[in-house]
Amino acid sequence: MSVAAISAVKRARAFLLALVSCVGAITTHCTPANAQETVHERLTKLAQDMVYVPLRRHPINATFLGITTYDADLETPSRAYRDEDLAMLRKWKAQLAEIAPPGANLSLVDRDDFKLLEGRLAEQIDGLTVYRLDQKDYSAPAQAIINVVFVQFLHLPIEGHGAATAADVARAWDAIIARLEKAPRYIVAGQALVISPGHLYGLIGDEQLAGAPDFFKGALTDTAKAQLAPETFARFVKARDATLSTIEQTSAYIKAHVASWPENYAIGRDAYDRMLREEQLLPYNASDVEDLAAAELASGWATEAWLTSLAKERGTPFGAPTGGGMAPGGRPLIGYYRDRIADLRKFVVDHGVVTVPAWLGSIEVVETPPFMQPVSPGASMYAPRLLSDEKNGYYFITPPKSLEEAAKTLDMNQDFDRDRIWSTAAHEAMPGHFLQLSIAKRHPDFIRKTEQSGAFVEGWAFYLEEMFVRLGLFGDDLDARLFTARWERVRGARAVVDPKLATGEWNYQQASDFFAAQTGFTKDQADAAVAGIALYPGSVIAYTVGRLQLENLLAAYMAKAGPNASLHEFHDRLLSYGATPFAIVMPELLADLAKPVAEVRRQANW
Repeated sequence: MSVAAISAVKRARAFLLALVSCVGAITTHCTPANAQETVHERLTKLAQDMVYVPLRRHPINATFLGITTYDADLETPSRAYRDEDLAMLRKWKAQLAEIAPPGANLSLVDRDDFKLLEGRLAEQIDGLTVYRLDQKDYSAPAQAIINVVFVQFLHLPIEGHGAATAADVARAWDAIIARLEKAPRYIVAGQALVISPGHLYGLIGDEQLAGAPDFFKGALTDTAKAQLAPETFARFVKARDATLSTIEQTSAYIKAHVASWPENYAIGRDAYDRMLREEQLLPYNASDVEDLAAAELASGWATEAWLTSLAKERGTPFGAPTGGGMAPGGRPLIGYYRDRIADLRKFVVDHGVVTVPAWLGSIEVVETPPFMQPVSPGASMYAPRLLSDEKNGYYFITPPKSLEEAAKTLDMNQDFDRDRIWSTAAHEAMPGHFLQLSIAKRHPDFIRKTEQSGAFVEGWAFYLEEMFVRLGLFGDDLDARLFTARWERVRGARAVVDPKLATGEWNYQQASDFFAAQTGFTKDQADAAVAGIALYPGSVIAYTVGRLQLENLLAAYMAKAGPNASLHEFHDRLLSYGATPFAIVMPELLADLAKPVAEVRRQANW
C-alpha cells in the first residue's frame, strides 16, 4: 500500500476543506493585520489555514491527523456543505495567487512552497470536481466510520501508562460512544450525496464492510466491557448496534443494486496527465509512465531468469529452505516479526545506512483487522499521526492461513520466511515508512511537515528493497533476490495498469489478465490488486516514478559531491526535506551541499 499512514493522511488532506478563520484553542496562527509579513510567513499562514481551519467541519479528518479535540463529533454531509467546501478551496487558490503573482522575485524555498500549496489545492479541487469519489462510492461513509473508530481504538489511553489517567480513558470512551451515536445519521446523509454510484466501488466497498462486525463485536466490545461501568457499557452497546444496523443496511442496498451500477472509475487521459503534472509535480505523462513501467517489468523478468538459471546450476531451492527458514505460526509469529525488525535496525546502524535518531519511537506489531484485509492482504505500516505528539507506530500483518502452503507456492503476498519478512519490514518499518514519516512529521517548516508525496514515500521504500540486497543483508541468498525481482515486476505491472485503466484504454478484465500474467498472482489476487488500482488513479505509480527520481538524484549528488560523497550522508540529506516531491527535493538538496550534513539534520529537527 501503500502505507496505511499515508493513505489515511491523503484521505484526510483531500477533504480538509472549510471557511478560513482563526480557530481559537486549536491554533494561534493568525497574524495581526497591521504586521508586515514576509512571503514565507504568508505562505505558511495559508497552509495552516488549509489544514487547521476545516477540522471543525470535518472531524473525522481531525482524528486521522491526530487532533483529538473533535473525536466525539461528526458533520452532517450535504450538497450545500460540499458547495461551501469547493468555494473555500477556490478562495484559497485566489489568495495563493495574490501572495506570489507571476514574475514575483521569490527565494528557492518560497517558490517551492508555492508549488506545493498549488499542488495541494489542485488535488482537492479535482477531488470534488473531477474524481468525485464522494458521489461514486456508496460504501464510503460507512467505511469512514469503521476506520475512524478503529483509529480511536488504537489510540485508547491506558491508565498509568505515560501521563494517562482514569479520566483520560473515560473521555476517550465517551468520544467513541458519542461518535457511534451520531454515525447512522452521518452514514445516511453521506449516502445521499452518492448520485453516480459505481459498480467496482460497490463490490470492493461491500467486501470491506463485511469485516465490520468482527471488529465492533470483537476487540472493541471486549475492551469496552472490561473498561466501562455497566450503564456506560449499555450505552456503548446501543450505539454500536445502531451503527452496525446502518452498515448492514448499506451492505444490503449495495448487494441489491450494484449489478446495475456502471463502471465509472476512469478519469480520462487529460485529467490523468494533469494530475501527474499539477498535483504530483511529476515530469511525466501517461505514456511516459507506461514506458518506465515496461522497463521495470523487463528488468524484473531478466533478473528472475538469471536467478533461476543460477539456482538450477547450484541445485538451490527457492523459498524457506534458503530464505532463513520458515517463520513460526500462531502467536509466536508476532514476536518473530519484532525480532526481524530489530535485526534491520541493527543492520542499518552497523552499516551506516542512515542515522537512526535516539528519539525514534517503537513499532507495535499487530494482526490486520478483517475489515482492512480486502485492501491490505500483506503487511502495512500505520505511522505516528501527523499532527500528534505520538512517536510509536503500528505494523499490521495478515498471517497466512497456512505458512506451508504459502511457502509451497512462493506466495508474493505472504511473508512466510525470514528473508521475505526482512524485505517487507525494510520497506514498511526500518528504515522505510516508519522512520521516514517519523522524521518528516518533526520538520519545523509547516508546509514541509504536512507534505505527503506518494512518489517520495514509496520511492524511498521501494529503493530500499534492492539496496539491502546489494548491501549484503541476505548474504548470497538467491531466494531473497528472487523475491525482490518479483516485486519489481509487480510494481512495473501496477504502473502499466494504472494509466491504462484511468485513461479508459483498458477495461477491468484486460487489466486483470495482464496483471496475473506479469506478476504470477492468482486470479483472485490479480482481481483484487486491479480493483484497488482502478479506484485510486495515480497512487500505485508512486513506486516506479519515485524510485527512478530518487536514483536520478543520487547520481546527481554523487557527481556534485565528488570524493566527499557517501551513501549515509545522501540518505540523511534526503530524509531531511520531509515527504516532499522530488521536483522540490532535488534542487534544494543539491543547493544545500555546502552545508554540513549535521546542520541539515538540525534544521529538519532530526
